[in-house]
Amino acid sequence: MIEKLLVLSAVDDCPLESLATLEVVAEDSAQKYPQKKCLLPSINILLIENIPQSGEILYPHLAEIDYICYQVHTCPYSHLTPGVVAQAKPNLLVLIAQGDHVLKAVQTLQQRYPHLPLVVIDPSDRPDLATQILHSGAQDYLSFQELSPNLLARSIRHAIDRHQVEQQLLRQAQYDRLLVQITQHIHQSLDLATILEAAVKDVRELLGCDRVLIYRFLEDWRGIMDVEAVMPPWLSALGDVVGDSCFTERYVEAYKRGRIHVVNNLDTTPLVPCYRDLLAHYQVKANLVVPIVVEGRLWGLLICHQCAHPRDWQDSEIELIKQISTQLAIAILQAELYQKAQAEIQERKAIEAQLLYQARHDRLTHLPNRWFFEEQLRLTLSYAAEHPKYHYAVLCLDIDRFKTLNDSLGHGTGDLFLQAFAQRLTRCVSPQDVVARLGGDEFAVLLNDIEGIEHAQALVHQLQDRLNHPFEIDHYTLYSTVSIGLVMGNPHYTSSEELLRDADMAMYQAKTKGHNRIDVFDPVMLQQVRDRLYLEVELRQAIERGDFVLHYQPIVKLRSQSLKGFEALLRWQKGDTLISPKVFIPVAEETGLIFELSRWVLHNACEQLQQWQQRYPKLQSVGFTMSINLSANQFSLPTLVAEIQQTLEHYHLAGHFLKIEITESTLMQHLDSAREILAELKAMGVRINIDDFGTGYSSLSYLRNLPLDGIKIDRSFISQIDRSQEDLEVVHTILVLARNLHLDCIAEGIENTTQLQLLRSLRCPSGQGYLFAPPLTTDKAEVYLQEHIL
Repeated sequence: MIEKLLVLSAVDDCPLESLATLEVVAEDSAQKYPQKKCLLPSINILLIENIPQSGEILYPHLAEIDYICYQVHTCPYSHLTPGVVAQAKPNLLVLIAQGDHVLKAVQTLQQRYPHLPLVVIDPSDRPDLATQILHSGAQDYLSFQELSPNLLARSIRHAIDRHQVEQQLLRQAQYDRLLVQITQHIHQSLDLATILEAAVKDVRELLGCDRVLIYRFLEDWRGIMDVEAVMPPWLSALGDVVGDSCFTERYVEAYKRGRIHVVNNLDTTPLVPCYRDLLAHYQVKANLVVPIVVEGRLWGLLICHQCAHPRDWQDSEIELIKQISTQLAIAILQAELYQKAQAEIQERKAIEAQLLYQARHDRLTHLPNRWFFEEQLRLTLSYAAEHPKYHYAVLCLDIDRFKTLNDSLGHGTGDLFLQAFAQRLTRCVSPQDVVARLGGDEFAVLLNDIEGIEHAQALVHQLQDRLNHPFEIDHYTLYSTVSIGLVMGNPHYTSSEELLRDADMAMYQAKTKGHNRIDVFDPVMLQQVRDRLYLEVELRQAIERGDFVLHYQPIVKLRSQSLKGFEALLRWQKGDTLISPKVFIPVAEETGLIFELSRWVLHNACEQLQQWQQRYPKLQSVGFTMSINLSANQFSLPTLVAEIQQTLEHYHLAGHFLKIEITESTLMQHLDSAREILAELKAMGVRINIDDFGTGYSSLSYLRNLPLDGIKIDRSFISQIDRSQEDLEVVHTILVLARNLHLDCIAEGIENTTQLQLLRSLRCPSGQGYLFAPPLTTDKAEVYLQEHIL
């Protein structure tokens, strides 16, 4: 009988007599078993008895096993608790049981203590039960009949070895699964914080550490505890900043080179005092540090802390942390690249938004521009098409005399005025309306959701009144008025261009009628514009084809009715129809075609005069002249004098045979340059007459100061002198003025003998009109010339 050494332990959940310890070693009270020497570490066995005193059958077998020492703890199955297992600290569980509850007991032990290998000993030999027990997780199944010291020793060693291998494989599978999980998370997510937090939590749970954290380096190589998973009751280090120069100087360079720092036991590992103090501050007993290197750059550290007790870090654990550090470096790089890409995208979006804003808004006033305004108009058109009762209107506004303001006060002040005008215009309309700057001093307004034309007109009058208030700009008090065109939206409009076109047309009509006016669009305006456009096209084609002729109207001496000269008058020969200059000259002046037409008139009139002088030499001796009209546009040309001189020289004409007729309005528009131009023409011998005198300024000043030769009394006065005493007095006054200023005087539009007699009585020297002859073709003019000169 083996003497049992009982060691009683105070275990809360197991009675003292339930846990007995037997050391089966070389010490033996019976002479039967010789003393042996333990060559291998002692194996702790927790013997679980489901049959009372059944464990005693093992003791002789254990005692006979050479070179292996065993420490056996016994406990009844009914009293087995986690506390008992923790107290015993076994390497192996041995269950002795029989009956129908054996399989259930095995399954229960496997569920509760999967980290311990299990051997089952059954008093009976049941192969069918053995298979089920082994499938349930037990390492071996033995029967009492087959027990022997060697079989028992082999079963114990194999059970422990197999279980260790299984545990290693299980841990490796868990490590691999964690790596796969982290890798998948990195590939599936760009949220670095979530990835790091999940990683430290999973590592702590898998390795059973007390604290796992990620330490991120700052620019000055201090570090912050950035992410943490900690097990109570240990202190949290999250957010702490470590600025110890000792730590920085001694360890950072090593970590840059990829050093892995392992401390299994703080008390026995040689460390510099500053680092030991740092670990002690965080209650660390064992420490594992792996650097996180992102593309050769030390980003931070992955740190595992064991605080409750020292810990021997296994190679597999170190390798796992290294692999996780590599995956975290990938996640960090991925996040940095994503953040950089996002920053670039945001920067690009900001640039695109800025470019879009600039493309849609006026740079000076920051109002929507024409393009954006037309987009809003298109939206309104679309909405109105679906809601027939919806009313809206479009306004075009032009600031009156803005060019004068801009030229006189400077473009800087002009820009300030436009900005102030835009701000006031915006404040004068409701938030639902759209205000835009179309360009220059032209603005547009879209009035949304109005009641009708009367409502629109009332709003426009209010708007005009508020815009007429003075502006305080750059120490100036500036007054301005606006010309406004209004067009009401209706189902006939299909595009924003049509609306803007008609509003602009109405504004142009308001502008031409005077300043500070409001005009509502009328379809007649559009037809007039189309007619004018068609006329311009035809006019250009007529110039290319040369469809113009000169007619000549005689200018006669009223006393003798002898011929003094011709006035060359331009006519457009359109098929069999002659088109009056009153129809096409305004279009020619507006389009610039007047320059080409005027040059044509000058050259053809001079050429015809040359031919007549060559044919009828008497014309030179009687001083026969050719009169032509200069437009305001032509008078503004700096090359005018040179062109006239070259033309006269080309046709070998003396200057005094040519008369230039200029309207009063043309002179007044170019008064500053008129003196010089007229003086140069006068020096060439060219004579200068004022055309349509009496309808313009009729200023004595320019008559007295400019080198003029004569004036032509406008036909509006001549046509009424036989019926209007006032017109008669006006003509008389003009004639007296002309004589006093030594100017020749020609009366236009003489149509009857009464008018002729009155003009003779007033001593008017010259005249022209249908009483003498209408404008004549070249052939008829030559016949008239022959009849009245030769």
